Amino acid sequence: MLTTTLNETKKPVLHVSCVPRKDTTLLKISLSQDDVGILYRVTSVLYNHGWDILEAVAETSHDGHVQDLFVIRSWTGAEMTEVLLSQIRKDLYSLFYESKSVESYLRDYQKAEVLTRKVGDPEAALKLYNPISSDFTVMDLRMKDTPGILFQITEALFQLGIDIISFTANSRDGKIRDSFLLRTSLTGDKLDEKTLFPLLRSRLESFL
Repeated sequence: MLTTTLNETKKPVLHVSCVPRKDTTLLKISLSQDDVGILYRVTSVLYNHGWDILEAVAETSHDGHVQDLFVIRSWTGAEMTEVLLSQIRKDLYSLFYESKSVESYLRDYQKAEVLTRKVGDPEAALKLYNPISSDFTVMDLRMKDTPGILFQITEALFQLGIDIISFTANSRDGKIRDSFLLRTSLTGDKLDEKTLFPLLRSRLESFL
């Protein structure tokens, strides 16, 4: 297992490790404290380095510890190396602790076109609802699989002030099936069906 850890005074721990598997890699990213837009930044780095996210689970514990697990695969079939894992950690560090914006980061690598890209999937299906028995809003999305689409989704949520509490992302046979648990960053409440639902739907449909 490849592992790289960064722990500096007065800054949260950033731990990145991976376990090679037959055709994929299991990537684990841990932070010692929660922050707004974690998945937004993580997906931007994975997109930049040319890795598809086949499955993903992200969870935040009650004490604020964040643990993200990604089943990823290189676009070119390459393997994860110590050098690449170290670069991923450095990129994440710049986004988390050095005030580097995602837009600036992608522009540095000439990947900023994803910020305005339109996928154009007429069969994309988006569902938003507030379960009575849950404190979170559920968002389900089904559409054709496109490199970087998870980044575009997390970017839209971040810009609208929406936290991703947990999510699962599955990619099979050229289609993705994503499910998110969401809440507002400001109050921690469910998304308002009359205000945020239309805004989120409009934002996502602008590039789906």
